[in-house]
Amino acid sequence: MSEIEEALKALQLVHDKYQIAGRFEASKDMKVCWPTELPRSAEVDFLFSEYEPVGVKIETGLTPLKLFDIATLKKGQLGYRWINVASDTELKDEWPTHGLVIMDDNGGGKPIIAVTDADQTPVYASYDVVAPYQIAGSLADFILALSKMIDIVYGEFNIFDLS
Repeated sequence: MSEIEEALKALQLVHDKYQIAGRFEASKDMKVCWPTELPRSAEVDFLFSEYEPVGVKIETGLTPLKLFDIATLKKGQLGYRWINVASDTELKDEWPTHGLVIMDDNGGGKPIIAVTDADQTPVYASYDVVAPYQIAGSLADFILALSKMIDIVYGEFNIFDLS
């Protein structure tokens, strides 16, 4: 079993354990539905073809995070992808060229970005107006860390006592 598959199984287990909103489902026609202008990687393909997150929203105690499904993925890029074509060189160099926002908070502004042109699809995050910074060396590592965070937040604490 691959690392991404193991991580996604762990995420689905904690998702089911705590009855978190939404579901994960296999989407065998992912390649047909994928917005052609959005970048992909083998790990992203596996995520969306085998464990597409549909309506998955995770409470963190501070801000709810939502994983985009294929139908909302393109809309989730709005406000972020324009940086790639900005005339300001400084901004252009800060955003990953092949970045794909896969997760964000409800109001936007805290994107989780899969970098699809690098081995194992590293994951970056941003907050407010800071440049994106790496938070995981691979998509599998990020998903495994996310599932562990969910287990701690939902299993050890009252979610809203964390703030």
